[in-house]
Amino acid sequence: MEIVYTENFQPDLSIWGLRIGEPVITLTSVLVAFFCFYAWVRLGKIAHAGDAHRLSRVFFMLLGFSTLIGGIVGHAFMHQLPQVFKTPGWVLGMIAVSAFEQVSILRARSFLKPRWIRLLNWINVAELAAALSIVFVTLWFPAVEMHSAFGLLLVVLPLETRMYFKNKSVVSGYTLAGIGFLVASVSIHILKISAGIWFCFFDIAHLLMCAAIWMFMQGAERISIEDLRQSPE
Repeated sequence: MEIVYTENFQPDLSIWGLRIGEPVITLTSVLVAFFCFYAWVRLGKIAHAGDAHRLSRVFFMLLGFSTLIGGIVGHAFMHQLPQVFKTPGWVLGMIAVSAFEQVSILRARSFLKPRWIRLLNWINVAELAAALSIVFVTLWFPAVEMHSAFGLLLVVLPLETRMYFKNKSVVSGYTLAGIGFLVASVSIHILKISAGIWFCFFDIAHLLMCAAIWMFMQGAERISIEDLRQSPE
């Protein structure tokens, strides 16, 4: 094994001639994907699931593939692949966030009138289409980040906050905790807080993402229970 020093965030490793870029960042990216796929499989074991539950599974599945592609293409072999190869991961992640938004929109039917639900549905679709168009034309990654911020902070956060205080929703409590972990993850990334070259801000942020995914999974497991409680007798 040989350490290859580069201008990247971590040195690369060369193992039997195979060069792996930013190995620890790659490993923690794959760990995020593992948490997503675990949640997807675990939620699949719940019977009598509704639309919100099924969309939660879509969210975890797509986010799992997104982070897996990001780890492999965006870090492990970024020295061999052009940037355009990152776009499938970006697109899957963007669709995953929109699916997560839709979960909150569906659950908000308990207190929002149908016309507001329809409006939020259209906003979700239109914003995703606009963000995807920007990404395909410009390959500009900040568009992905802005899409995630819009969906989580301007759609999911206010809806789940309302449900948490109005309905004492356990699902919303877990969802809000997950968003808190994501905010912490982004903050670590922005401030570039690292514990060393082999455990940098990427790695810390990825571990916080794992905690967020765990919280989201805990919430998603309880969606069907709350749906039954809120359904008319």
